[in-house]
Amino acid sequence: MAAIRQMMRAADQDYAALLAQPIDTAWLQSYDHQRIVNSFLFNYLKIQDKMGAELFRALLREWRELDDDAMPMIDVLNRLEKLGIIDSVQTWDELREVRNAITHEYPDDEALRLANIQMALDGYRHMQAILHRIEERLSGNATTLPGTAP
Repeated sequence: MAAIRQMMRAADQDYAALLAQPIDTAWLQSYDHQRIVNSFLFNYLKIQDKMGAELFRALLREWRELDDDAMPMIDVLNRLEKLGIIDSVQTWDELREVRNAITHEYPDDEALRLANIQMALDGYRHMQAILHRIEERLSGNATTLPGTAP
C-alpha cells in the first residue's frame, strides 16, 4: 500500500495540473507540459498494475476472502465487486484497457494521445475511489460493505 500511496501523491499533483487547463495539441507542444503528462501517465500505469497484480490479492488474503492464490483474476474482481471495493468488473476492465492504450500509443498521433490523456484522467478518478474504499475498510471506518457480515 505504501508504494501505491506514494505514486498516488505524485499522480495527484499531475492530475490537478492537468485539470487546471484545457489540454489540446498546442498545449502539448510545450516540453514542460509533456513532462506533466508523461509523469501522470507513468504513475497511472504503475498504480493500475500494482493494484491489479498485488494489492487486490493481498487484501483478499488479509480479509480471508481468497481461497487459493491461483484464483483467476476474474474471480478476484468478482469478489472485490461483491465487497464494494470496485464498482464493477467491467469498470476495472476499462481501467485496464486505458492502461493498454497508453502503453501502445505512438507520440506522433496527437489525437490518440489527447484521447488517451482524457481516458486516463477519467480512469484515475475511479482508482482514487477504489483506494479510498480500501483505506476506509483497512482503517475500520467503513460501514459494512456489501457481501460482508455486519
